[in-house]
Amino acid sequence: MAIFLVTFRETLEASIIVGLIFSLLQVFGVSFKRKRYIGVGIAAGILGSVIFAFSFQYLFGAFEGNSEKIYEGVLMILGSLFITRFVIWTQHHFHNIGTNVKKISDQFKQSDQLWYLSLLVALSVLREGVETVIFLNALSFSSEKGDIVLAILGIIGALIISVILYISLKKVEIQKLLVFTNIFFIFIAGGLLSHGIIEFQQAGVLPNFINPLYDISGILSEKQGLGSILKAAIHYDANPSLLSFLAYISYMGIVFTLFFKNKKER
Repeated sequence: MAIFLVTFRETLEASIIVGLIFSLLQVFGVSFKRKRYIGVGIAAGILGSVIFAFSFQYLFGAFEGNSEKIYEGVLMILGSLFITRFVIWTQHHFHNIGTNVKKISDQFKQSDQLWYLSLLVALSVLREGVETVIFLNALSFSSEKGDIVLAILGIIGALIISVILYISLKKVEIQKLLVFTNIFFIFIAGGLLSHGIIEFQQAGVLPNFINPLYDISGILSEKQGLGSILKAAIHYDANPSLLSFLAYISYMGIVFTLFFKNKKER
């Protein structure tokens, strides 16, 4: 079961992002042919994960230590920036969503926006994919053949969550779907920023003072139950450092202020 949970958690965030994006594309009437942009992003993320994983192992012998921390930190902060840009773009362009759905849908179908979403998906898959590929590769040499089956079932479980999200949300009213999606994306981006900073601190790139600032693992541990799901989905942290906590609070305060300000102006 532990192996199942490892791959499930590693795959969950990217699966949620893909499910939400496909729901948005469906609601805005994006054709199946144009949805291939997202398919390209998924394929690029998977291919990139395989290339990065085996390149790291070939060049450095293992994907661990400071190189792993810096790699993850860079991708997390890049992911946070990409998601934030998408939220800002939707808030800016969809302020009159109730009166001009067709015009807004046309904007959403533009190739440059679809390519942007494709890149966002690719980054999401790549961020978690490298460790998953290395984990699966290690399991392939295990004497326990059931281990690789459990790992694959974990990935399938996360993909099922993506499908359920897509089916559940594709018929939701456009405005409600956008609000839900943007709020969820803000939490993901805030968590990515915070954890990116932690990765840089652990690699020695940023100062590591007052760490942890607090520890509520006894109340809601990030290693089991609900806490582990929240960690996988929105990067919940039960024991953040001072720097990561300040970054998270500042980010959430600024972005949510802009978010609700735009809502009031509609």
